[in-house]
Amino acid sequence: MIDAVSYILLILVVLGLANGLPGLGTSLGARLFWITAPGILLLFITNVTALLFAAFAIAANIAVLCICNRIDNPRLSARAPYLVLLLLFVPDVFNELRGAPVLFLGSAFFIIRQMMTTAQAIKKKILFSDYLPALLAASFFFAALPSGPVFNGLDVMKDLKKRNLPQFGEGYYRIFEGFVFLFAISGFMSMGVEHIRMLEHGFAQHGNTLAYAGLHFVLLPLFSFGFLFGTFYGYSRTAEGVALVLGFSVPQNFDKPHLARDLGDYWKRWHRSMADFVMQYIYLPIMVTWANAKVALISAFVFMGLWHDFSPNFLIWGLGHGVGLAYGMPWAKRNGFPPLAIRVVSLTYVVSLSSVAHRVWF
Repeated sequence: MIDAVSYILLILVVLGLANGLPGLGTSLGARLFWITAPGILLLFITNVTALLFAAFAIAANIAVLCICNRIDNPRLSARAPYLVLLLLFVPDVFNELRGAPVLFLGSAFFIIRQMMTTAQAIKKKILFSDYLPALLAASFFFAALPSGPVFNGLDVMKDLKKRNLPQFGEGYYRIFEGFVFLFAISGFMSMGVEHIRMLEHGFAQHGNTLAYAGLHFVLLPLFSFGFLFGTFYGYSRTAEGVALVLGFSVPQNFDKPHLARDLGDYWKRWHRSMADFVMQYIYLPIMVTWANAKVALISAFVFMGLWHDFSPNFLIWGLGHGVGLAYGMPWAKRNGFPPLAIRVVSLTYVVSLSSVAHRVWF
């Protein structure tokens, strides 16, 4: 994950320069520059290998597009962009071989955005002159590198070509809200996690099993999940705000997930852009192929889990969400569980799976 302080400083500098120099409101090239150039710089400073990987991924996407434009096979053209998703696992292999981290979450997000852009370019037969800027925007929009959201680069270019005026009010409000969550909320939750672990150690030494269990299995998961939400929401909200200030929009990633009525509603509120991608590009194709909604749903969430990290913990996370949605929620509703009970159990289930995935209990 990119350091939050460096990320905020970069945003303030870029927005200051972009809005202080002429050409932002009238030049498509200037807008594209301020969207992509800081992202290239950020990857270069953070990890040169990540930047090289981004360039390799761009070349792979261009190759897929060129091949699909030369063949007259709609079914093959529709499936070819999925080859790009294999790149998601390259950082894991690289890390195992070299022990040197690539910016994994950053690369996971831009590979998804590249794949969406390429798939839509093939489907709509977009000219290469329009495709390449869209691919660059999808790859290097600097504010979306740490935590998304995921989006189609063609949509960004469509917004930019409209020459919309920057939405300073709403944009800076979202950036400020992102700052608050990144530093105040996630900072408070992080201190809470550290304090709970310190108390746990003391209770364990004194043999107070009940107090230790309460801290370890109740408070620690809640504060850990709160830290995850504060960080993820903060990065996402900031990216949304930066986009508005630069004259385009990206999907809103969160919609009060703590108010979710059940597990299905939770995934309409949490990381919505990724959930939409998984439904459109993973769930629906598997559903059409297998004609089994439950298999498609579980497979889609297994993919989402392994997208986060190719590990047993996230495999369990993906299986847990898939099985819960495919079997758990329908069973609870068929058996007349009260809405409040479904809500409480769903949110508890989400926090528990997150604790497994992020090794909170280990």
